[in-house]
Amino acid sequence: MREADPPVQYLVGAPKGRLSRLERDLVGKPWREARPGVEVKLSPQDGEPYVFAQSLDRVAKERGMRRRRLKGLWARLKELHRMSVNLTRDELLIKLGQAKATWRRGWRLVDVEIDPKRAAFRYGLDRKKLK
Repeated sequence: MREADPPVQYLVGAPKGRLSRLERDLVGKPWREARPGVEVKLSPQDGEPYVFAQSLDRVAKERGMRRRRLKGLWARLKELHRMSVNLTRDELLIKLGQAKATWRRGWRLVDVEIDPKRAAFRYGLDRKKLK
């Protein structure tokens, strides 16, 4: 493609999870502003320029989506906490499982401790995972 006349240039997107190979090199590099609201890091590897870009608007949108999921899950956990007085332990476990299935992405941000003997649980935010 590079030898074509005119030379062909391309940009290939990759999910964040596949960037682990480049992560060590990218961490130490400074952010550069490509345009207002868009920052990039450049890393030449194997003769190819890799560009890691982040949009400040997209970062804000993703935080909003996480916040909305967490609020929904948090409201459901409050309901279940009030209901747990009238539930058996098995019924509570089923309802917690349904909440986990419904709010899967928010669930990983919350620490839930279930009492092994009775229908009771405690919950709180896992601050390490909120970043």
